[in-house]
Formats: sequence, structure tokens, C-alpha cells
Amino acid sequence: MLGQRIDANRNLGFWCRMVATGTALALIASLTVAQVVIVPSRLRAPRSTGKTKSKPKKKSQVAMVQPAQQTAELAGVNPPAPKLSFTITPPTLAKPEPAAPETLAKPKPAPELLGYEFDVIRADERGKLVERRKERARFYVEDAGGGVTLEMVELPAGAFVMGSNPNELEQIGINYGRALSKDAKLVVPSRLLAETPQRTVKVAGFHMSKYEITQAQWRAVAGLPKVNHELMSDPSAFKGGNRPVEQVSWEDAVEFCERLSRLTGRRYRLPTEAEWEYACRAGTTWPFSLGETIEPDWVNYDGKQPYAFGAKDAFRQQTVSVGSLGVANAFGLYDMHGNVWEWCLDAWHDSYAGAPVDGSVWQADAEKASRVLRGGAWDSPAGECRSSERKQSNSQLRLNNVGFRVVVEIDAPLVVKKEK
Repeated sequence: MLGQRIDANRNLGFWCRMVATGTALALIASLTVAQVVIVPSRLRAPRSTGKTKSKPKKKSQVAMVQPAQQTAELAGVNPPAPKLSFTITPPTLAKPEPAAPETLAKPKPAPELLGYEFDVIRADERGKLVERRKERARFYVEDAGGGVTLEMVELPAGAFVMGSNPNELEQIGINYGRALSKDAKLVVPSRLLAETPQRTVKVAGFHMSKYEITQAQWRAVAGLPKVNHELMSDPSAFKGGNRPVEQVSWEDAVEFCERLSRLTGRRYRLPTEAEWEYACRAGTTWPFSLGETIEPDWVNYDGKQPYAFGAKDAFRQQTVSVGSLGVANAFGLYDMHGNVWEWCLDAWHDSYAGAPVDGSVWQADAEKASRVLRGGAWDSPAGECRSSERKQSNSQLRLNNVGFRVVVEIDAPLVVKKEK
């Protein structure tokens, strides 16, 4: 009997412990529910106002889960104890910015090459016309938007001798400074040394704008989205849609090329210095592509300061519309001499020592290095308009006698339109 009582007491103790444990678990579960269930104030019974409320908006299914459980608890219905589970959700990390997409527009179909005819002349050292002939070249038309176009002339690959012959520098200096003041003559020798030593340069074929970039073309491209910095829409001092744009810095010209490239899908840029002289000479070895000297009838410069034995003549004191003087060089390019100085892509170097011989750009270590200007301007003496003349300027400087023209690299071959 004593053993049976002991066993009964043990059983009774076991069941008491089990009941206590169940009670504890139920209490924990109820506390858990109490922690996660929040009764919002909108579930309280609304006060009677005597007004008919508008039908509440339909709640999403997710939003109605908690109110259903809360209503069950308030009604005395014990919902099933929730299963406790743990899920570790890593924080949402911001995705890295994707690489910038190619900024060039999708290349347009290769443009047609069209033919055109133009006048080419040759003058002697006194400015007398000794030859006039017709030549032909090919070009394509680039749409800059708003009804504005650029005519890009085809230039064949070739080789030429760049710079001035050291043996001829003395005579060049005499011809250059014949009409200059004494002070101006003093700087001529140092300027001529910058054109040496001569070297043979091979140039790949490219396309160059037939004219200097006009104010109309500038406005069209300046209205395109910015790439690196803002552009003034109308910077020129001498107004006229067909006059060359001026008062633009080297950096402005580079921005123009970037915007035009993104518009067209073709790689527009400034010409290298070698490309510029190759294009200007157009196969000639004279001081000018038009002969031994120039005249105001063909070139816009300071006619009061002629070259060689040319006569003193008119000085317009301003720019003129591109191509308006009616004479091109043998490549079909207009105004390569005078009107406005033209920016080149290269950094300035005091001579050609160590310069590339493949027509590529010649850069410098300094980011804000001086840049090269070529061709002379409306206020230049004739000697500054020679094919080999070069000048330096700060890349950020804007002057009313400085503009530019562009070249383009095209990977795909152009479609040549057959002439009838």
C-alpha cells in the first residue's frame, strides 16, 4: 500500500508539472500575440453622429489580416497559437549605378558624296593673276537640325612637307615684314623659327568642313544638350548667320564638336595641326595655296600690310560671309587664309622638334596648355595668312578674330553617288 501511495504521488506530481508547464506556454503565447497585435483607434466603435458615412474604401487583402484576428480576440474566440519561426532578411542594398551608355547617337546611314565645282587661282609675287581654272571635289551634307547643315569635303590621304624651309627663312622674313612697322618686324624671326624643322608628314584621308563654322551652325549646335560646359548661343561681335562664329575659345570649339558628335553618331573634332596645314596647302608649296602672295579680292586680311610685292589695298576691318570671296584652294576649301584664325586640336610647341609624322594630335602634359591657331584673320598682315604660319593662344581665350572649322572621322565607308 505504501508503494502504491508513493506511485500515486509521483503521478500526481508529474501531471501537476505538466499543467504548470502548459499554463506557462499558453501565457507566453498570449503575451506573444499581445506584443504583435496592435489595435488601431479606427477599430473602436464609431460615435453616432446621425450622418450617413460614405462607404469605406476597399482595403487590400494584406491590410485586413490583422483586423480579423483582433476582432476574433475581442469576441472571446481563441485563435490558434501562432507558430514561431525566424527568417533573416538581409537589408536591401542599393544597386551600383550602371556604366554610362555610349554617348554617341546611333550612326546614321552613310551619307552620299556629292560633286561640286569651284574656281582655283594662282598669283605671282606682285599679286597678278597668272592662272584661273575649274576643279571638282566631293562632299556630303550633315544635318545639324533646324534646317541648318554642314558641308563636309572629302580630302584624300597623302603626304606633304610641313613647315618652312630653313634656307628660305631670310627671304620669307623680308617678304613677311616688308610693310610692317619696325617693332612688328622684330618678332618675325622668332615666329618663323616656330615653323621649323621641316618634315614629311603622312596624313590619312578625312573630311573637313568646306567653310569655317558659321554663326547659324553654331546656334543650332549650341542649342543641343550640354556635354561638359555651357555654350553662349550668340557670342560673335560681327553679326550675321553666314559669317564665321568668333569669340569662341578652344574649349568652346571642343564642346561644339562633342555635341555634334552625339547628334550625328559621327566623330567630329578639331583638325590636328598637320591635318590643317595639309588641307590648306592642297598639294602646293607656295607661301599661300593661292600663289606667291594674296590680294583682298580673294582673302579677307589687312590689305594695308601686303606680302612680298603685293600692293597696299583695302582693309575691311571685319569678317565677311564664308565663301563670299569666291575662291577656293585645290581641295575645294574656302577661307583657309584670313577671315578668322582657326583652332587646332594640338597643344602649342615652340618648334616641330619631336612632332609626330603621321598627322596625329601632338599633346602636352599640362591640361590647360596653350593651343595652336592657324590661317590668319581679318585684321592680320598678309604674312600671318601663309600656309605654314602658326600662332599660340590660351585655350580659354575668346577673341573677335578667332573661330574654327571641323573634321570628321567615319569608320564606315561613305556611299558615293554616281554622277550622271
